[in-house]
Amino acid sequence: MTATKPLIKTRIGAYPKKKNSFLLWFFTFFLMLYFVSKGYASEIQSPTDEIKKWHFSSGPKQTQMLELFTSEGCSSCPPADRWLSNLKNSPDLWVSVIPIAFHVDYWNSLGWRGPFSSRENSLRQRTYRQLRYVNGVYTPGFILNGLEWRGWFNRNPIPNRTHKDVGELSLEATKLNNKILFDANFMRPGAAGTKIYRSTSSSQLTLNVALLAMNKKTDVPLGENKGKTLHHDFVVTNLQSIPYPVASVVDEENRPLNWQGELDLNLCTECAVAAWISETGNQQPI
Repeated sequence: MTATKPLIKTRIGAYPKKKNSFLLWFFTFFLMLYFVSKGYASEIQSPTDEIKKWHFSSGPKQTQMLELFTSEGCSSCPPADRWLSNLKNSPDLWVSVIPIAFHVDYWNSLGWRGPFSSRENSLRQRTYRQLRYVNGVYTPGFILNGLEWRGWFNRNPIPNRTHKDVGELSLEATKLNNKILFDANFMRPGAAGTKIYRSTSSSQLTLNVALLAMNKKTDVPLGENKGKTLHHDFVVTNLQSIPYPVASVVDEENRPLNWQGELDLNLCTECAVAAWISETGNQQPI
């Protein structure tokens, strides 16, 4: 625990110095496959041989992506988890804010191994620190649009969205057996056929698609949260990051960029899918 912020657990490592990458435009999009409605939940849980399809489009305006780095092995984290879950009742959900929870594994040594924790989630948080987008590695830790946000500790509201024109992502999702097959298309800002600046060339863009578990509950028998029942939403159980597969050319024309992939549904029964664009080699949403 830190002396100045009793609600934070910290783990600081040694990080090589690296200059901050320049920011491009920011885009994030949320595809809702599960909501409070039991109807949507029953569709996700339909017989494995039944095919379900959804088509969603983000619209051209910027939406804020809020990442929470958390752990079931951290006694400071349950208040942040509950706060994030309460966003299910917010009118801003999916409209101006997209919540995503990454469970880290560096507190597993305290006696309880979190079932949603992973080394990859810890690495994501450490990479933000390495790139100097955050000042430290700690839980609970919030990242808003790829930058550290400490407003939660002061009970500040989430800042308003910018309403910038950032391009439009559309996603067609198909449930087939225990998988979600997705076909994504992204149109960068500007009219179709216009020339694209090299800073937003197709080869510099990566599609990220995350499967989120909703309404999860864990009875914790060990560690700092021993004897507690913890509740979670928006928990990342599968994240696919796919660089655009076709090399860009000089003065390329603005046209839809296409990605395809799949997500494994075996890790959650009530699910959502979030998708966003980042700069290739930089996990910060753009």
